Amino acid sequence: MKENSKTKSTDSNPSKQNIASEPFVNYSSQNPTHEFDRIQQLAESTKGIVMPNLKDKDIDILQVLPHNFNSNTPLIEAKRWAEKHLIKTYTSHIGTTEQFEYLISKSAIKKYIQSSKQSENLAVHLSVLKVLPQVIDVSIEVEIHADYSKVNGIRSVNNPINKSVLIHRFFGAILFKDSFYRIKTTIYEYRDYHFPNKPYTFEVIKIELLEHSNSSVSVASHPNSHRGLITNTAKLLQNIEKSYDKGKFLLDESEVVL
Repeated sequence: MKENSKTKSTDSNPSKQNIASEPFVNYSSQNPTHEFDRIQQLAESTKGIVMPNLKDKDIDILQVLPHNFNSNTPLIEAKRWAEKHLIKTYTSHIGTTEQFEYLISKSAIKKYIQSSKQSENLAVHLSVLKVLPQVIDVSIEVEIHADYSKVNGIRSVNNPINKSVLIHRFFGAILFKDSFYRIKTTIYEYRDYHFPNKPYTFEVIKIELLEHSNSSVSVASHPNSHRGLITNTAKLLQNIEKSYDKGKFLLDESEVVL
């Protein structure tokens, strides 16, 4: 586990603690689980920790090509391809966060195939699957929340939590053919730091707001941009609610930390 996450308090509201923009817990202390437990308690008490400074970042838009799963059973073909090509440990180092490591496992691939039902478009979902590590690279962490158990098939803040896991929610943007999509990825972090971070699910959501004809999309000027197109996170995250605090929006809840 990379040591990356830090915490801050604001002078104006000392009881309100923010998590810095680096994801995941710092395990460098002599008591490595203390920071994990503290963040988990904060995430539970606030119904999700929204990351600071979400309004003032530019994010790369990754151009994604159509997949080449051409059989009559594309989901089965995609699963076999992913098990052969995606299972390994990755280091994310391009996006808006500090470097961190994660593992794509065989069980995760099964979940990615199943989660295609929640995506807006199967063709886009399978195309994203082929470049999922690149999508994570250009994604931004927006929220940390507890892992609530299901009761009668529903997850709720009133349910017990899995104290061994924290959930990190990321959003990225892609261009597929002539349409823009948000990609929501959830990454598990384990209290036992011997277990690697694991992307659990991803979901494709079409973005109606991003069009070439308006100022939502621009050409990147910085040399590290992947494909030359960028958008502001204020556009990417517009109207996106917290996971377990309905009616509260990420952009409204995100504080400015200098």
